[in-house]
Amino acid sequence: MRALEIVGATAFTAALYWLCTVLQRALRISLFHPLLLAVVAGVTLFSLLPPRWFDLYMEGAAPMVWLIGPATAALALPFYRQRAVLIAHPRATVLAILGGVTSTLAVVWGLGELLDTPSVLLRAASLKSVTLPVALGLTEVLRTQPGLTTVCVFTAGLVGSAVGPPLLSRVGVKSPVGRGLALGALSHAIGTARALEEDPLAGAAGVVALTLSALLMSVGAIAVSVLLGW
Repeated sequence: MRALEIVGATAFTAALYWLCTVLQRALRISLFHPLLLAVVAGVTLFSLLPPRWFDLYMEGAAPMVWLIGPATAALALPFYRQRAVLIAHPRATVLAILGGVTSTLAVVWGLGELLDTPSVLLRAASLKSVTLPVALGLTEVLRTQPGLTTVCVFTAGLVGSAVGPPLLSRVGVKSPVGRGLALGALSHAIGTARALEEDPLAGAAGVVALTLSALLMSVGAIAVSVLLGW
């Protein structure tokens, strides 16, 4: 039974992503990223089905969820291949990481204060630009909920990967390093995978950005936790 759940969840996920890829290619609208379409379609479908169906899917999808960690680590391969080029851009890298982390926190907490958002949601949203395995580890540090954090992280990754490339092109960012740093710093592993589709160098820059962003956010979260006594 367990094996059937895993096979069924994997087949359903692969088929849904394939269909969304075909749809995106047919529509030729960059905003409709296949992963974003797949999530929207999946959520809509399961909302119409009995709750037990979603529970069975999540049980079968457990191996795929576990693979998020190894998949994130595997993104280090393009960085290793392009390390010499990236070392040549230390200033751009540092500025991108600092800018990404600072802008994320400023937007989240600024809008949160204006909208009187609950603190538990603000803490979860603060981790939206951190790759999921690291973000989930930080939920205990920031005393927030893993479920909320997962939604925030996936939303940032999906929207960033769909909107980021055309937006960067519109404002004139053509450098593979610049595009990769921006996507990696703000949309973590999903944005990095999107950058890798454009150029190996952009993907390598994205790996550096998501890694350093996660490191900086982790240090900051621990410091805040200690200072505030959480």
